[in-house]
Amino acid sequence: MARVLVVGSDVQGERALLQRLRVAASLPADTVRSCRDLDECDLLVIKDTPALRNAALRMVRERPRIQFWVEDQDGQLRQGQGDNRGVLDDNAIEHALRRMPEAPISIDEPCTARGAKAITRALRESLPARQGHAVLALEGSPRLLLDFVQDQMVVPAGVPVADLAQHLSDSFDALSLHGISERRYQQLAGALPRQPLRPLLWQWGLRPAHWHDLDARLQRHARVKLLRWPDFRVLGHQHDSFRLCSLLLKRACSVDECARLLDMPAEAVRGFVHPAYLCGYAALEDTAASAPMLRAGSGGGTLLARMWRSVRQRGGG
Repeated sequence: MARVLVVGSDVQGERALLQRLRVAASLPADTVRSCRDLDECDLLVIKDTPALRNAALRMVRERPRIQFWVEDQDGQLRQGQGDNRGVLDDNAIEHALRRMPEAPISIDEPCTARGAKAITRALRESLPARQGHAVLALEGSPRLLLDFVQDQMVVPAGVPVADLAQHLSDSFDALSLHGISERRYQQLAGALPRQPLRPLLWQWGLRPAHWHDLDARLQRHARVKLLRWPDFRVLGHQHDSFRLCSLLLKRACSVDECARLLDMPAEAVRGFVHPAYLCGYAALEDTAASAPMLRAGSGGGTLLARMWRSVRQRGGG
C-alpha cells in the first residue's frame, strides 16, 4: 500500500493525482491512499515551486525512506532529487509504487475478548449463530480474519500459513478478538483466498496448552454432549473420533464413561473434546446440573434404568 502526501494542490487536484497513480500502477483504490502525516507517508508529491521544493528537500533529507516526486507545470511527474529528473512514465510509476513497503495494518475496533478463556467463549457463541465478522490480533496486528456468516477465514498477508495453528496456540493468552463490520472484513481480506474456518480451529484445539479450566471440569466428571456432527474434513479417517461422535450425539457422557464404554484411553477422549469444544460442536454439562436427571421419576425408576431397559428392548434382550 502506498501512502501519498500531496502538497500544493487543492482537494480536486489531489484526488485526480491519486487516481492517476492508481491507474498507472494498475492498483486497487484502497492500496494508493492519501496521507496527512509526513512521518507516515511513503511518497511526497509537491507542485513545482521554489519554496515547496526547498522545503520538501529539507524534509526528505531527514526522512530518507520517503520517495519525493515533483509535479511540474505541465502535470508531468519527475523525481524530486537525484541525477535522473526525467519524466516518470506509467511503467516507472508502477515499479515505484509496487516496491513501497506495505504499511502495518492497525486494528482500531474495540476489543471484545482477550486471552484464551474469553476468546474461546466468544468463538463458541459466534460460530453457531453464523453472524458477524471478527479479527484475531496479536499486539494490534491482525493474525486471522473470521467470517462467521460463511464459516470462513482469511490469513492476512505477511502472516505465515505454515504452523499457523501452533502459532495461535502459543500466543493464545496474548491474542485479542475484535468485532468488525462486513465492509471492514472485505477491506482487510481484499483478494486473499477464503478458506474453511473449522479445520484450522480443530487443529488449534488439538494443541494441549490452555485447556486447564476445561480439563478441570472434565476431571470433576462433567458430561460432554455433542451438539452436531463435526465437519468431516476435521475428522478425516480417525475411527475413534467417529465412535465418540456416535456415542456423544446419543447421550452425554463423562470422559471416564466414554473411555469405559468405547475401550479407549481417557487422554484420547480429552484430545477429542478440546477441539470439539473450541469449534462449538460440544457442550459440557456439570455433574451438579445433571444430577436431577438421575433421580427417581414417577412410577418408572431412574432415567438411567429406563435408558438401559430401552437399549435391552431394542436389542431383543
